[in-house]
Amino acid sequence: MDFIPLKLHFIMKVNKKYTQELHSQFGYFATWFPGTPMELGDIGTFKNHIFTKKANLSDLGIQFKQENDNTKSDMKHNSKGAVVLTIKASGSAKLPNSPLTNADADITVEFSKENAVLFKAKGTTTISIKNQIALGKEIEQRYNAGTWEKEWAVITELIKADSATVLISSSSEGKIELKANADVKTAQMDIADANLDLKPSFSKGLQTEIIAKQGLTPLFKVSKIKKAPFQPPKFKINSRHIDRDTTTTKTETSLEFGEVETY
Repeated sequence: MDFIPLKLHFIMKVNKKYTQELHSQFGYFATWFPGTPMELGDIGTFKNHIFTKKANLSDLGIQFKQENDNTKSDMKHNSKGAVVLTIKASGSAKLPNSPLTNADADITVEFSKENAVLFKAKGTTTISIKNQIALGKEIEQRYNAGTWEKEWAVITELIKADSATVLISSSSEGKIELKANADVKTAQMDIADANLDLKPSFSKGLQTEIIAKQGLTPLFKVSKIKKAPFQPPKFKINSRHIDRDTTTTKTETSLEFGEVETY
């Protein structure tokens, strides 16, 4: 068995947990590392659910039209039974053992499991490639001509967020306190709201801290050359009887460009 350094093994474990949970929740693949910038039409490899960019369709002269869904919505996910979020507005009594004062507005997040996830994206919109059938035909032609690699994948749909927060624990006692740099009188504070200018006043046992960062692209869909759905043998009719055509062999024509769907 190949030796995997402890730190790399831990990162792989965190990545798997994060991407698996978000895919199960939303049906999209999760960008890893969460702050990595992504663009519609990006070309890259997609291995172990990590997309590594190499180029963009535009770099290869492949044009496409973009379709926009500008209806904004919020998206959130917490690891089940492992995340507790507490909000304190300005003027409320401070939490026990907190370094903040009663005048401070803050959000506290506590984790009870290793690799537990808190994900919140505010003001999300979706962009996608409009005619993916035409794109698929273009890529299939290039593949057959030897100018497109089989392992290349394309970002065909992308979720963009006005701002987003991603917290991942590294222990079962992870905790972070975030102070709002504003006089917030309501308890309806949003941990992904960039306008609150949240800053950590205390943190322990966290592996990832992305706090109300603007312009993230946290979720995506991807397509690549893959095996086509199974096609049963064809039947042909002649003047005497019906024959099953079993002469078709499995060749590269059994491949097609389509969406990667399963985790």
